[in-house]
Amino acid sequence: MLNIEKPPIDVIENDEAYIVIVDIPGVDKQDIEITGDENSITIKAFRNQIIKGRYHIVERFNGFIKRTIKFPSAINLNQAKAIYENGVLTVYLPKAKNQFIIDTCFKILIS
Repeated sequence: MLNIEKPPIDVIENDEAYIVIVDIPGVDKQDIEITGDENSITIKAFRNQIIKGRYHIVERFNGFIKRTIKFPSAINLNQAKAIYENGVLTVYLPKAKNQFIIDTCFKILIS
Protein backbone atom coordinates (compact mmCIF):
# COMPACT_ATOMS: atom_id res chain seq x y z
CA MET A 1 0.00 0.00 0.00
CA LEU A 2 1.29 3.45 -0.93
CA ASN A 3 1.52 5.81 2.03
CA ILE A 4 1.18 9.52 1.22
CA GLU A 5 1.62 12.17 3.88
CA LYS A 6 -0.12 15.57 3.71
CA PRO A 7 2.28 18.03 5.34
CA PRO A 8 0.97 21.01 7.34
CA ILE A 9 0.70 24.26 5.40
CA ASP A 10 -0.07 27.94 5.86
CA VAL A 11 -1.56 29.92 2.96
CA ILE A 12 -1.37 33.69 3.26
CA GLU A 13 -3.00 36.14 0.87
CA ASN A 14 -2.18 39.80 0.38
CA ASP A 15 -3.09 42.26 -2.38
CA GLU A 16 -0.30 41.07 -4.66
CA ALA A 17 0.19 37.35 -4.05
CA TYR A 18 -0.44 34.11 -2.25
CA ILE A 19 2.33 32.77 -0.04
CA VAL A 20 2.38 29.05 0.77
CA ILE A 21 4.55 27.80 3.64
CA VAL A 22 5.05 24.04 4.00
CA ASP A 23 6.95 22.15 6.70
CA ILE A 24 8.80 19.24 5.08
CA PRO A 25 11.92 18.63 7.17
CA GLY A 26 14.39 15.95 6.22
CA VAL A 27 13.77 16.22 2.48
CA ASP A 28 16.56 17.08 0.04
CA LYS A 29 15.78 20.04 -2.23
CA GLN A 30 16.23 17.90 -5.35
CA ASP A 31 13.49 15.54 -4.05
CA ILE A 32 10.85 18.31 -4.10
CA GLU A 33 8.70 19.05 -7.15
CA ILE A 34 6.25 21.94 -7.44
CA THR A 35 3.88 22.07 -10.42
CA GLY A 36 0.84 24.18 -11.04
CA ASP A 37 -1.69 25.71 -13.35
CA GLU A 38 -3.61 28.99 -13.26
CA ASN A 39 -5.61 28.07 -10.14
CA SER A 40 -3.55 25.60 -8.10
CA ILE A 41 -0.18 24.14 -7.22
CA THR A 42 0.84 20.62 -6.25
CA ILE A 43 3.85 19.96 -4.05
CA LYS A 44 5.38 16.47 -4.14
CA ALA A 45 8.39 15.21 -2.22
CA PHE A 46 10.02 12.01 -1.08
CA ARG A 47 11.61 11.48 2.32
CA ASN A 48 13.70 8.38 2.98
CA GLN A 49 15.62 8.47 6.25
CA ILE A 50 15.77 4.80 7.12
CA ILE A 51 18.66 3.72 9.35
CA LYS A 52 19.56 0.05 9.52
CA GLY A 53 18.77 -1.52 12.85
CA ARG A 54 15.93 -2.79 14.99
CA TYR A 55 13.38 -0.05 15.60
CA HIS A 56 11.62 0.17 18.97
CA ILE A 57 9.49 3.24 18.13
CA VAL A 58 8.64 4.55 14.65
CA GLU A 59 6.83 7.90 14.60
CA ARG A 60 8.66 9.85 11.89
CA PHE A 61 7.22 9.63 8.39
CA ASN A 62 9.16 8.14 5.49
CA GLY A 63 7.72 8.00 2.01
CA PHE A 64 5.83 10.23 -0.39
CA ILE A 65 4.52 13.67 0.49
CA LYS A 66 1.88 15.35 -1.64
CA ARG A 67 -0.27 18.43 -1.19
CA THR A 68 -2.48 20.29 -3.69
CA ILE A 69 -3.57 23.85 -2.92
CA LYS A 70 -6.34 25.60 -4.88
CA PHE A 71 -6.62 29.39 -4.96
CA PRO A 72 -9.76 31.54 -5.33
CA SER A 73 -8.19 33.66 -8.07
CA ALA A 74 -5.70 33.04 -10.88
CA ILE A 75 -1.98 32.96 -10.17
CA ASN A 76 0.96 33.90 -12.40
CA LEU A 77 3.29 30.90 -12.39
CA ASN A 78 5.75 32.64 -14.73
CA GLN A 79 6.75 34.88 -11.82
CA ALA A 80 6.43 32.29 -9.03
CA LYS A 81 9.39 31.76 -6.69
CA ALA A 82 10.18 29.01 -4.19
CA ILE A 83 12.77 28.80 -1.42
CA TYR A 84 13.58 25.72 0.67
CA GLU A 85 15.52 26.46 3.84
CA ASN A 86 15.84 24.61 7.16
CA GLY A 87 13.05 22.16 6.26
CA VAL A 88 10.55 24.89 5.34
CA LEU A 89 9.38 25.42 1.76
CA THR A 90 8.06 28.91 0.97
CA VAL A 91 6.32 29.45 -2.38
CA TYR A 92 5.54 33.00 -3.53
CA LEU A 93 2.74 33.07 -6.14
CA PRO A 94 1.86 36.47 -7.62
CA LYS A 95 -1.78 37.00 -8.50
CA ALA A 96 -2.58 37.24 -12.20
CA LYS A 97 -4.06 40.71 -12.36
CA ASN A 98 -5.44 41.72 -15.76
CA GLN A 99 -3.35 39.00 -17.41
CA PHE A 100 -4.45 36.39 -19.90
CA ILE A 101 -3.63 32.97 -18.44
CA ILE A 102 -3.39 29.93 -20.68
CA ASP A 103 -4.35 26.65 -19.01
CA THR A 104 -0.95 24.95 -19.00
CA CYS A 105 1.14 23.24 -16.35
CA PHE A 106 4.35 24.82 -15.09
CA LYS A 107 7.14 23.57 -12.87
CA ILE A 108 8.41 26.02 -10.25
CA LEU A 109 12.15 25.91 -9.58
CA ILE A 110 13.36 26.01 -5.99
CA SER A 111 16.26 28.26 -5.09
